[in-house]
Amino acid sequence: MAAALTESKVLIEAKDLGKQYRLFDKPIDRLKEALDPFGRSFHTDFFALRHVDLEVRRGEALAIIGRNGSGKSTLLKLITGVVAASEGALKVEGRIAALLELGAGFNPEYTGVENVFLNGTIHGMTHEQVEERLPDILAFADIGDFAHRACKSYSSGMFARLAFSAMIHFEPDILIVDEALAVGDVFFQQKCFRWMKERMAGVTKLLVTHDMASVAQLATRAVVLESGKVAFDGPPLDAIEHYTKSLHTDLFAGEGAPEPPDEHAHPAPGVEDAIAEKWEPVDEKEIAGAREVEIRAHHVSVNGLGHEVIKAGDSVRIALKVDARRPVEHLIVGVAVSDKYGQIVFGVNSLASGHPTMKLEKGTRAIVLEFEWPEVKEGSYFLTLGLGEGQDELNHVVQCWAHNVVAVQSIATRAIHGIFNVPMRRLTQRG
Repeated sequence: MAAALTESKVLIEAKDLGKQYRLFDKPIDRLKEALDPFGRSFHTDFFALRHVDLEVRRGEALAIIGRNGSGKSTLLKLITGVVAASEGALKVEGRIAALLELGAGFNPEYTGVENVFLNGTIHGMTHEQVEERLPDILAFADIGDFAHRACKSYSSGMFARLAFSAMIHFEPDILIVDEALAVGDVFFQQKCFRWMKERMAGVTKLLVTHDMASVAQLATRAVVLESGKVAFDGPPLDAIEHYTKSLHTDLFAGEGAPEPPDEHAHPAPGVEDAIAEKWEPVDEKEIAGAREVEIRAHHVSVNGLGHEVIKAGDSVRIALKVDARRPVEHLIVGVAVSDKYGQIVFGVNSLASGHPTMKLEKGTRAIVLEFEWPEVKEGSYFLTLGLGEGQDELNHVVQCWAHNVVAVQSIATRAIHGIFNVPMRRLTQRG
């Protein structure tokens, strides 16, 4: 079937699509409404999705992002035919393979192999076709002897491995994945993404995820859903920016006055604005060092917005609420950035960057530092905030380290070969 579809063909077309649910306060209200002789209503109408216009062509990799309750899963259920639309029109052409939730379509009493044959039959494949693909399916899933054991003994990661492997080897025209890969280990996720990008380039892919790095890496286009409606449809990086701005706006809307600083605080010149930040307190368990000067709270922003997603060239601004128990003549301020394996990838500090050490009076102060995010491999990174005392970058007193107190998700806008990219300054040719 896949070969008969042209590259430019529209496989999914939604026009003014909507899904309405009836919400009842109590189960008995459903019966009351069904039997009421006067036709009275005992429910409230709720539109999980409304006025959605969408076209997805063959070979597109469409990411669908949005907060919980925005309508992402409802849209996928409509496309897969799990539920029927309440309004509008929906046209879907081609064979669909969907991984909407773990264990769906799997009989827990059957072995993994038996479930592969069961799912193959559901997808219209013959026993011989599934048998031909079975070695490749089991090799990709890599769950060993568990393939011949009952699925009720599987972990969530094993379910994801076997189900995804079966889906991709059934040669669908449309592949739909709804967060299911999030339970797998990072190496299996990377293998799945490589397969989808390299081996399934001509397959239409719908990806629902909260992992913005995956969106940037895999998607060719992204849709942002808000309250059941399409709020943005366009390039993935622009969609991520729209999504994070929306999160940031809602997070701080109506919060009222921020937490006040210590009543004995004396703001340092030029940083009064940082005192008014939305401070995030630092847990005592995360602090180490001499602690005569401590980081009590922090506020991190990227390009003036939230710090959930970050990319090369973004401006990172960190405000620190610092409590000094005595005057300090030579304060050094720094940040160490580590990956999810705990390895420090890079760091910056005021002394190494050519800034003079800072003189600090006793009391609470706000200190603000800024740096540019480098071009590092996509993934999760953690910021450790540090204060030192001295005039030597390598030989000074560590006053306070606030370990891994900020998490960011870095996305890449181009291929990164290794951990980070460095510019090639010169390229010449000589005869």
